[in-house]
Amino acid sequence: MRKQKGISPLVAVIMLIAFTMIVAGILAGWATRFATEQRATLEKCVRANLVIKKAIYDTVDGNVSLMLYNAGTVPLKDFMVQVTYDDTGPLMPETWNIQTTLGANAFETFTHNISSSSIEFVEVRSIECQGAYDLLRGYDIVIS
Repeated sequence: MRKQKGISPLVAVIMLIAFTMIVAGILAGWATRFATEQRATLEKCVRANLVIKKAIYDTVDGNVSLMLYNAGTVPLKDFMVQVTYDDTGPLMPETWNIQTTLGANAFETFTHNISSSSIEFVEVRSIECQGAYDLLRGYDIVIS
């Protein structure tokens, strides 16, 4: 029977070092791209500011109208709205998305039908820049 030989320890060490360098190169490239993207997003979102200027609840048709103002210096794209009701009923918070772009220093009004007039608060948040949001208490909402 013939005795089989493995690779020499020197070749094994060289192969392990080469493999480690390849993996490190791939991870370094990914980390650089990831950090660059995060920095660009952060630099943009620092200049973002969203304000709910007015909210009106129409008791006839059950709609809430929100006037949003982008007080920042960058356009904001796509928003999430959450309406939370007071503790008197079993209603869960309602959430919906507004897919639009709101330019810098621009106003826009959005209307949505909701379940109840017993609003505790309304929150609007930019999906793109999570720090750009505003919250309005129920007593600040005009009932018409």
